[in-house]
Amino acid sequence: MTAPERSRLARERLSRELRRLRTEAKMTGTATARATGMSQSKLSKIENGMLLPSVTDVERLVAELAAARETRIELVELARSLHAEAETRRVVLHRGAHRHQQTISRVEARAATSRFFQVNLVPALLQSESYLRIVLGTMPHSEQEAAVAALRTRRSRMDDLAKQFVFVLSESALRWRMGSAELMAEQVEHLAAIQRRPNVRLGVVPWSADANVVALHGFHIYDERVVTVSVLTGNATITDPLDVREYLALFGRLERLAVRGEELQALLKRIAEDHRRLG
Repeated sequence: MTAPERSRLARERLSRELRRLRTEAKMTGTATARATGMSQSKLSKIENGMLLPSVTDVERLVAELAAARETRIELVELARSLHAEAETRRVVLHRGAHRHQQTISRVEARAATSRFFQVNLVPALLQSESYLRIVLGTMPHSEQEAAVAALRTRRSRMDDLAKQFVFVLSESALRWRMGSAELMAEQVEHLAAIQRRPNVRLGVVPWSADANVVALHGFHIYDERVVTVSVLTGNATITDPLDVREYLALFGRLERLAVRGEELQALLKRIAEDHRRLG
């Protein structure tokens, strides 16, 4: 049985047991709702499995309906576990670059290994100052400064050699023109310098690779706990263990396609030259 199926059955059992307790107590829905401080509509949704009651709701219901002690404990714990599972599976959308940088900074501070994949953009930790200014160019000046300050804090953690940073980029991320030819060439050369750090592992998937892998968007993985995904209107944070494992497996496939070492150095040099030649 899958986790979603177990969750569905648990929610059905909770609603069924609460409805049974009210029926056995010979109380109407209206009287029960009034006694527990909720609307009759809300109680109806709870009893029909349309709404997951809060732990407090369940505590009030089992007390008002005079449930046996064992039943009270069981149903309250069932509600608590369902809420914990729902919180785990929640995808949180953060709006605003500054807020996102602060959130990620806290996650990175705890992570031993941070993994980054990008399709058409250089990851923030690898961006040159000029490239970063272009990325943040549409933001108000005050927000730009706050975002830059938060990013500098994040970058300073790369000096901690106990932390590992693994980057995989598509070649298109380095050819996507975010500014002038010289800016892009400097950005590519900036990558060549950063990847020499002992705790940084950089790989690029060349356009000629026989990928056979679907990567719809860029993403970041922190240890085996958190995934973040940037979308048009904000940044999503994913913590469900099953989802995180899916992203880890995808990252592993992408990393195996990437070139490193001398082959990477040659590729980076070729891309920088192409930018300068195209002007």
